[in-house]
Amino acid sequence: MNTDRVCSLCHTPAPPRFRPPPPEISPDLDLRPGEPTRSTLSRWMQICEGCGAAAPDLATLPVEAVEIVESEAYLDLHARPETATAFLRHAMLCRSGDRAGVYLQAAWAADDAGDTDAAAHYRREAAANWGEPDGIESALRLIDILRRAGLLKAADECCGVIAGDAMDERSEAILKFQQARIADGDTGRHLMSSALRPPSRMPHVAHGKQAAKPGFFARLLGK
Repeated sequence: MNTDRVCSLCHTPAPPRFRPPPPEISPDLDLRPGEPTRSTLSRWMQICEGCGAAAPDLATLPVEAVEIVESEAYLDLHARPETATAFLRHAMLCRSGDRAGVYLQAAWAADDAGDTDAAAHYRREAAANWGEPDGIESALRLIDILRRAGLLKAADECCGVIAGDAMDERSEAILKFQQARIADGDTGRHLMSSALRPPSRMPHVAHGKQAAKPGFFARLLGK
């Protein structure tokens, strides 16, 4: 271990941030990377041996996070499944705008453990923290998160909100695929390549995206 790198909260030696191998197959519709990246999820979070902080890179935590790490709520947080605990603890250390992605990663950990109830719960937390989608990609990911959380009505309403937005052919294909899954009551995992013809290894956004119209949630709520 490089002893020049330390946890910014307690100065315990910290490893370099884990760099997963690039994916070689299609991502999921929520953009969870395909293999071999997918199988490295358990290595995405570091746990400090000194203070118990959880982060992708312990050396970059803001020093004020120590108050949270030492709190009873943080220390008492034990997730179901256990592999999700590090992600949920890190979510407590994140700014509100960053929590959604970490909750989604906790859902992926629950997926891997076969705990569908926990996975749905963490996806609901991700959706609650998602905020205003900043483009078509963000809106499509939110739709998948809602669908897989079992919130089919909300997912369908989100589809309706962006249905009239300008988007490329790939985004349109994904939206239609999601609408069909929602109509079938399908809350399962699907690959991006299932929605696209011909199959694609890369997320559609790698080929350019167009922003959604302003006021996504305002339109969703009819305001």
